[in-house]
Amino acid sequence: MPVSIGVQWPDIETARSCGRGDLQLAYCNSCGFIWNRSFDESRLEYSQKYDNSLDFSPVFQSYAEGLADRLIETYSIRGKRVVELGCGKGHFLSLLCERGENTGIGFDPSYEGERVDSAVAERIEYVQDFYGEKYTDHPGDLVCCRHVLEHIKNPFDFLASVRKTVGGNTDTIVYFEVPNVRLILERLSVWDIIYEHCNYFSRESLVNLFGSAGFEVLRIEETYEKQFLSIDCRLSSEGASSQATPEPLNDLSGLVDRFSTEMKERIGSWHARLEEFEKAGKKVAIWGAGAKTVGFVNMLQIGDRIPIAVDINPHKQGLHLAGMGQKIVSPVQLQSEKPDVVIVMNPIYSGEIKSQLDSMGLTPEIIEA
Repeated sequence: MPVSIGVQWPDIETARSCGRGDLQLAYCNSCGFIWNRSFDESRLEYSQKYDNSLDFSPVFQSYAEGLADRLIETYSIRGKRVVELGCGKGHFLSLLCERGENTGIGFDPSYEGERVDSAVAERIEYVQDFYGEKYTDHPGDLVCCRHVLEHIKNPFDFLASVRKTVGGNTDTIVYFEVPNVRLILERLSVWDIIYEHCNYFSRESLVNLFGSAGFEVLRIEETYEKQFLSIDCRLSSEGASSQATPEPLNDLSGLVDRFSTEMKERIGSWHARLEEFEKAGKKVAIWGAGAKTVGFVNMLQIGDRIPIAVDINPHKQGLHLAGMGQKIVSPVQLQSEKPDVVIVMNPIYSGEIKSQLDSMGLTPEIIEA
């Protein structure tokens, strides 16, 4: 599989010759942790070329705004200091600072200043670097880290760094968000297994991790139609301990067994479906140029059979997907392509996508992957 789903390429040739790595998932029956045993972090590149932003979607933007408001209101994050680890292009940190009149600092090597046009820009500092030990002297009243922990080879060590950032302040709120592996397992969403994600968390394994790292869990829930896991916590007065009471794994082991047994059948059924479309002379387009699509086209080895992927992020358009080289185009291009079938990679956006297709007078069959 391509080692990076967030880097798009200038042409088909470079896209198809991108770096690749193996997936070999392992599961711990004790704590519920799932990880890629073949992961090599030295093969990844997180720079300004990296772009996996979802902020151009109205659905996602509404979610982000609601989350920012919840954190601000629940924990009185007003006129406070916010630290975001892995802030991406800075959109969420800007929301927290705008809506709560806060100051902030964000860490991310992929940050690009020109992306964020915020009224509070002067109150936010961005560090174009990975967060790590050298930055643990930046305390905050809220420390948030969204969709980063699944990329970290040693998540326990990362949380130890976060503890240093918090210092001894048990009033500091720590918020993390990760993909929810339980939904991946339940839906047999094979396309969500990507090289960049060396870790996969369930509610059980996330609670176990944070408990052992010395955090008290205040709230944990499945969000974004169960696609994400969010966890609110603070330092535990008892500190880090390997003796933390483990969270029961419930039916997680059974879901893992089912996934490993049925994933090949899932891939095979999609091979058959695409062959049917091809035999019927149907033109197929994929909507979405993010992680799921990179997983989908590479696991199915879809090259020229589906030449384009649609994405509303203008910074991706004109570039090519890692691995198979599909050209990323704007939704408007479908007016000339006139696809018979549109494969929607993430069902949460189906309504949004159908509305855009309707507005262009297009009525293709919409299928959720």
